[in-house]
Amino acid sequence: MELLILLLLVGAGVAAVVAYVRRRRTEAAEQRRTEAAAPRDPFAEGHGNEDLLYGLKVSDVIGYEARDWVVRGTLRFDDGGYTWAEHLISDARDQRWLSVEDDEGISVALWQRVPPGEVDGQPGDPRVTHAQVDYQLHEEGQAQFRAEGTTGTATSGSSRYVDYHGPGDQRLSFERFGEQWEVSVGHSVLPRSLDVFPRSG
Repeated sequence: MELLILLLLVGAGVAAVVAYVRRRRTEAAEQRRTEAAAPRDPFAEGHGNEDLLYGLKVSDVIGYEARDWVVRGTLRFDDGGYTWAEHLISDARDQRWLSVEDDEGISVALWQRVPPGEVDGQPGDPRVTHAQVDYQLHEEGQAQFRAEGTTGTATSGSSRYVDYHGPGDQRLSFERFGEQWEVSVGHSVLPRSLDVFPRSG
């Protein structure tokens, strides 16, 4: 009799465990179905406009901070297989450069040219200063370039660059396409803050 009771208790325990496991499996499957059916943000894992930014070309329009900028010219660089682009953009009032590169994910920056005499330091110095902001040397090199549209450069050639990083997202860059260095200061921009309107055709 005691053996029968023991067997009944063990059987009840096994049945309870089996029922619990089945219930958990059913709940997990139902949760997966619910998550799969739920609406998802298509840009949750990316900004959504990376391809448009990588593919910017002359006459495309960029919306940024309630202003429309037109791409007037593009410089495409290649430094031993590492490539990036710089786009001359203009609106009715101003002119800027927008750089786009793939640096372990898309990296975008907005630049403005400044007179070289405003910079305290020379290209290649470990540190330079502009407008009381200190910039530390980040990288330098030489790249081949080709130009499209209006850029103020030759249609192709070789350029030197020396890039500096400042506090936060501030940047400073020296570039030389001939005998004279050009200087730009800028800051990084969130790709999702830019609206891209490609030209038709």
